[in-house]
Amino acid sequence: MPLNSPCKVGTIEVKNRLIMTAMGVGLGEHEGKATDDFIAFYARRAQGGCGLIITEITRVTEGHGIGEYDQLSLSKDENIESFARLADAIHSYDSKIFVQLQHPGRETYLALTGTDALVSSSPIPSVAFPQPTRALAIGEIKELVSQFGDAALRAKKAGIDGVEIHGAHGYLVQQFLSANDNKRTDEYGGSRENRRRFLMEIVADIQEKCGRDYPISVRLSSSEFLDGVGIRSGITVEETIETAVALEQAGVALLNISAGTYFTGATIVEPTSYEQGWKIPFASEIRKHVSIPVAATGVIREASYAEQLIDNDIVDFAALGRPWLCDPDFGNKAISGHGDDIRQCMSCVYCFDTAGETLVTGGGHAKCAVNPEMGNETIYNNLKKDGNRRKVVVVGAGPGGLEAAITLARREFDVTLFEKNTYLGGQLYLASLPPHKQKMGFFIRYAEKQLKDLGVDLRLGTEADAEEIKALNPYAVILATGSEPLKPGRIPGIHNDNVYTPVEILRKDVVLENQKVAVIGSGLTGMETAITLQTAGNEVTIVEMQDICGAGGGQTVIMDERGTLAELGVVTMPGHRLVEIRDHSIIVADNADFQIEVECDSVVVSLGVRSVNPLEEALNGFENIYVIGEAKQAGRRIADATHAAYQIAYNL
Repeated sequence: MPLNSPCKVGTIEVKNRLIMTAMGVGLGEHEGKATDDFIAFYARRAQGGCGLIITEITRVTEGHGIGEYDQLSLSKDENIESFARLADAIHSYDSKIFVQLQHPGRETYLALTGTDALVSSSPIPSVAFPQPTRALAIGEIKELVSQFGDAALRAKKAGIDGVEIHGAHGYLVQQFLSANDNKRTDEYGGSRENRRRFLMEIVADIQEKCGRDYPISVRLSSSEFLDGVGIRSGITVEETIETAVALEQAGVALLNISAGTYFTGATIVEPTSYEQGWKIPFASEIRKHVSIPVAATGVIREASYAEQLIDNDIVDFAALGRPWLCDPDFGNKAISGHGDDIRQCMSCVYCFDTAGETLVTGGGHAKCAVNPEMGNETIYNNLKKDGNRRKVVVVGAGPGGLEAAITLARREFDVTLFEKNTYLGGQLYLASLPPHKQKMGFFIRYAEKQLKDLGVDLRLGTEADAEEIKALNPYAVILATGSEPLKPGRIPGIHNDNVYTPVEILRKDVVLENQKVAVIGSGLTGMETAITLQTAGNEVTIVEMQDICGAGGGQTVIMDERGTLAELGVVTMPGHRLVEIRDHSIIVADNADFQIEVECDSVVVSLGVRSVNPLEEALNGFENIYVIGEAKQAGRRIADATHAAYQIAYNL
């Protein structure tokens, strides 16, 4: 079956085999209505070829049912009208839409719920958010079942094509399903049948209120992977198969198979190190035991891979989340055979980190590191082609320079892009070099093709000077000249021959093998450098001034890196500062100023970067000069560069 083949889901037909899974993006409003921004965001994905869109978590009750400040709500009739507008917008592109109904259980915050305690199947607090938690009484369970049904009926009245019950990722339904969480001794606990009773009663209540012909999807975690942390009572694939069979017998129309729980959070929102398709086999195994359609997630990043899943009859739907954030036209490009034009998701989890920043307080939304339009569809909706071949110069082909050059070329400016290195990507290129980080190069690959197709004058290996730029007489100049590693001169021995920077190691300007190496600094770059060196056969020790390694970084990625460091046997020394570098050792001091000598052959200093901006002053006479990214401020993230670049290029 090709990707564009239709598929029946209960009584409806989905036009292709591509699903957009639920993701909290923070574009709703506190009362739970679908805002104009929210509708524009989802409509853009429907326009881009998504067959079935499943909205982010939608609460069915207030109080203990609130999971995010700006999430959707179908707990009240007054929200129906906004959902109707959402449905109309999706249907205008011949796509279908399901609303995902959810209760967070213990995986939320008292600051959101306004209650004295969170609720769950049993009075066991969350591992991720440990707060007072109580067990739901039987009467409360019955009321919640009815509230799920009432919410589904409101969705149906709004013209929504179906609903999805969120029974995965450690939320309330899974807290009943999992023997690790559910310690009840009444009719909702004990046996597998009892533990899935809450879910089955929700299904039945929705069917009673909406009719058995109203499509229901259920999202399930195939496995909680708790055995990996020494817990044997978690959900397994074998148990999920039993649940899937019961759901099919109950009349459920679609199974949406994911994995994980909050205890094993990286298996839900995977960082870059996870391989494409790693959890597809779990969904495929479940599919062998049911006849209803099965959708599967699993770091699907390439159109060709999604196509293989459908062509080879492995699953019925390729269910993608973050790729739709990165490129809303994923569907159209994949189906038309232009997969190499897709702006692929790098799994950098910037979207997840930014969504979490305002999860409790509201006022912000998730952002994509390499798609500045994401979440800003009502702002960036009219890229004008009014460049009239006016000359524009971009200096630096890091992520910001690449984004500026591509966007300006699409506006039909005549773009010249200078890059002093012989490769594209700047810091992003370096980030793609450590083991299991190849996805970080996806944007570079995408940009390289776009530059070629758009006819950008790319001058690699060319360090632009002011006179050369002035000779081109540009209408505007964008300086994206990046940064360079710091080597603090106050440290004795910092300029010794055995002292290197992460750039030299990652780029293989210097190759170290069978050495004892000290890496100074445990930011993300320091960690990745240590992993690279340890993998190459060295014995690595990380020295970090802070009390923990990786302090201040995005926690999903940092936790993943810490796990890799431990697995490889990298020694870490948090709470120590570098005092001196010697020929065959370093001197470090702990928080009590007690000095220790650590034997090493080489030292890699990963203590941050400083801006490189040699051209701004020399080009002072030009009217339109813009400095972006790390050239403007050292230590900026990929998104800071790309978003600033796009805003300038959009409005120039």
